[in-house]
Amino acid sequence: MHAIPVPYKGWTLLPLAVGSAGSFASMLLLRGPDGQRRALGSLGDFTSENEACKFAIKYGRAVVDKHNYRKICLVRKAAA
Repeated sequence: MHAIPVPYKGWTLLPLAVGSAGSFASMLLLRGPDGQRRALGSLGDFTSENEACKFAIKYGRAVVDKHNYRKICLVRKAAA
């Protein structure tokens, strides 16, 4: 599991990759400037731990830059 905090615009992004050889799930923990924590479940499956974490960071930056966190949760629930 990869868990190195990445500061971004007052937020902390904590990418996680869980799995084993050839199959890693990408996940993300966010901590906002207000200290509130949010968790985004599986963002996809990747062949390496590094790729899973890179994607989680990229996704987290998009959340901070362009999206309302609650809106993303509602979209993810609707897709399920």
